Amino acid sequence: MLNLSELQDFLLSIDDLKTTSLERAISLLWWINQSDPTAHFCTSEMCIQFEDLGHPKQNVSRLDKQLKADSRAVKVGKNGWRLHPKARRELDSKYASILALPTLLPKTGSVLPDGLFVHSRQYIERVVDQLNKAYDCGLWDCCAVMCRRLLETLIIETYETAQRSNEIKGRDNQFLMLNGLIAYIGADPTINLGRNASKGLADFKVLGDLSAHNRRFNARKDDIDRVRDGLRIVSEELLHLAGFTVAP
Repeated sequence: MLNLSELQDFLLSIDDLKTTSLERAISLLWWINQSDPTAHFCTSEMCIQFEDLGHPKQNVSRLDKQLKADSRAVKVGKNGWRLHPKARRELDSKYASILALPTLLPKTGSVLPDGLFVHSRQYIERVVDQLNKAYDCGLWDCCAVMCRRLLETLIIETYETAQRSNEIKGRDNQFLMLNGLIAYIGADPTINLGRNASKGLADFKVLGDLSAHNRRFNARKDDIDRVRDGLRIVSEELLHLAGFTVAP
């Protein structure tokens, strides 16, 4: 849900930078896309926000033309705009200090190479980014839980691509948890996982269950290192099965 108070506080801070109407619009799109990369604003809505802060009446048509000519803005529907992912990343460092955001960690391939997932879904890339960063920061349980989420997602993507997603849902019409997903895909004669991929799933299942459900267990670096190679193998195989192009 849009928090107008926080948005106005942010825009007031941006005003201190003596920005133009176009730059204020780009900043507004950056702000709203932090929590939801798919969220968007209409040009007229942005102008209303600026006028509410005390700026003179905005020229909607002129701002709309400026946004059309700016590669950082992406058109959504007839009148909406959101920020291009590349532009959002480039503006992170500029505005992080204004919002007192934590320093952004660099991308790494500590557990899984992020390049392997570049042709998948954005939400899959974000999960991989988080699990790598959790490993880098020594947050082993967090890393294990995100690895678990990745495998669940990739198995679901595989069945959705085959238009068989109903097969991996329970009586509540919700997708099965990792245990059920592994059991189903492992017994599925139409999806023939390789031996190493099957072993990778089985090996990770133990660690994933402990980190997610055992309150007395804390994962350690060695636990992640032990399953890393198998996780890499099964991730690539599931990417292929889900129909994604895997980068060489």
